[in-house]
Amino acid sequence: MFQTPILLITFNRPDHMRRVFEEIKKQKPRYLYVFQDGPRESNANDTEKCALVRAIFNESLDWECELKTYFLEENLGCGKGPATAITWFFENVEQGIIFEDDCLPHEDFFSYCAELLDIYKNNNKISFIGGSSFQNGNQRGDASFYFSAGPRGTCGWATWKRTWEKFDYMLESVDDKLLIRLIKKYFKKSGQILYWQEIYETVKKDRYNESCWDYQFYCSCWKYGMLAAIPNQNLITNIGYDEEGTHTLGAFHPAANITTMPIIPIKLPTKIVLDKKADFYVHKHYIAPYEYGWSGFKRLPFRLNKRIKRFLSHQGSWIRKNNK
Repeated sequence: MFQTPILLITFNRPDHMRRVFEEIKKQKPRYLYVFQDGPRESNANDTEKCALVRAIFNESLDWECELKTYFLEENLGCGKGPATAITWFFENVEQGIIFEDDCLPHEDFFSYCAELLDIYKNNNKISFIGGSSFQNGNQRGDASFYFSAGPRGTCGWATWKRTWEKFDYMLESVDDKLLIRLIKKYFKKSGQILYWQEIYETVKKDRYNESCWDYQFYCSCWKYGMLAAIPNQNLITNIGYDEEGTHTLGAFHPAANITTMPIIPIKLPTKIVLDKKADFYVHKHYIAPYEYGWSGFKRLPFRLNKRIKRFLSHQGSWIRKNNK
């Protein structure tokens, strides 16, 4: 049996959840935690779909498994929901693997996470272990994984209680000046720096209307100078880029349905060093591809306008309407 605890965060997508759970079942996990957010009041289909998801975990298992569930009756949303789930998980375990219901793993993902969780368990420089690679075959370093600032790394991932205890959902411990210093420390290009500054302005304001938790998690890790381990071979396929997704609606997004590949045996890096080149590649091709190439050229006036407004601390339109 697989001894590393696993958390499944789910909601109202029974077909996605079934596919992911079937892969997890092959590992016969000894400890399994399942969190489900509650149905939304404004969505008539949620009650039925949430019930179908819960039914999956009422089915009998053919191995010895400690299954714990946390099913909500009210909806917390995409921000507080996962944050609540992960907090609950680490109230019970010291380290573990975390899936959402659209994270389809390669079989090597489990051994990869278990091995790195043990190797870096007491190394406070390492924040988490990501499962997704967006390098399109580019080898970073001479090991099985490299070290990153972490963005987009939490689609099928693993971490420790010691890391999650640093999580600050509201970012109350990070003021604007510290935030800018952290962004400039972790990212090398002006486009990256401006992108993350704008992201965190919104996060500090209302967390994208309480729909995010991962941005806060990354920033919480940056505050403590931590790095994430990201594989050179992709180990997670995101199957959630469809009409049922919340943040992942485009089926043709470059991060959708990326092929997974084996990574065992694992070769360790000799040094823990941030690979800014690798992170810029992810930014350019997956996080903000619209800012580069022809589409980026067409956006130059828009980007210039934003920078002038930022420099002058100007809010809203340049033209003030007179309301009489």
